[in-house]
Amino acid sequence: MDHREYWRGLCPRLHVEGNLDRAEHRFERLDELLGDLRVEGYVHVPDVLPPEVVGPLGDCIQLLHTAGIPLPFAFVYDEFWLVWQRLSHFISTALGGDYLALPDFWAWCVLPMDQGAGWGPHRDRVQPTLEPDNSPHSLTVWLPFTDAVPLNGCMYVLPAHLDDRFRTRVFDGDDNHRVPDPQAIRAVPATAGSMLAWNQNLLHWGGRASRLAAGPRISAAYEFQRADRPAFNQPLLDPHRLPTFTERLGLIGKQVLQYRHMYPLAPDVEAIAVDLRDRFMPEVFATAAPGYHGEESGSR
Repeated sequence: MDHREYWRGLCPRLHVEGNLDRAEHRFERLDELLGDLRVEGYVHVPDVLPPEVVGPLGDCIQLLHTAGIPLPFAFVYDEFWLVWQRLSHFISTALGGDYLALPDFWAWCVLPMDQGAGWGPHRDRVQPTLEPDNSPHSLTVWLPFTDAVPLNGCMYVLPAHLDDRFRTRVFDGDDNHRVPDPQAIRAVPATAGSMLAWNQNLLHWGGRASRLAAGPRISAAYEFQRADRPAFNQPLLDPHRLPTFTERLGLIGKQVLQYRHMYPLAPDVEAIAVDLRDRFMPEVFATAAPGYHGEESGSR
């Protein structure tokens, strides 16, 4: 799995170290979006990614799923790194122009069947990650590459202003995903090419799918933080630099291992992930954002 030509042949519409042009989406009503982010804890912006970008990414994830290849391997391709660079106008406004990318990302293919489901209720961080006015220190950005609706497992959230933990600022504990008032839960269906972003204390989850769904829910998520806060995970990455192919392999191995509490991990896949992490993560640390070259924090 550490040969560029294998991946180039697997998804020929995508690129590995292809020196592609970069594009950026210009967000409107940024003040309103940031206000919603502080009150609701999340924002939903449709039509951020054009169909010609979304289609190949969704097709790649579905191909990996069909082939039995762990979905984080989608991130060997340039396009999975370039897609969130399109969002830098919003991210830099929310987190500051010198924001950094966390070494945390994932992809999903939730099949249209009663057994299909996204990740269950959780908070991405349980330590406080907010200013007193709920401006975020860190963000998760979730991108659907197919339409996400209740029948195929769209996102659900407990809005921040309806969650008492945002008043007490206590986000950990065994019951930190309990919802006292089920009517406060909000479904957030999203069309392909939309952007959802939320502060990392927000309670959220992917719904259960149904055999009645018209198709799968295919998506990816990324995480970012302010540069003036201690690293939530290490090594922090320069968001404007694409990792090399081997750096991507190290990061993919890291993802498979750090999220194993969210899904079953076969022994052979775990062995591959350990090998990739041990061989290539030193390269990632060597090129990490300035000031964050220490050991991994183990926060995941």
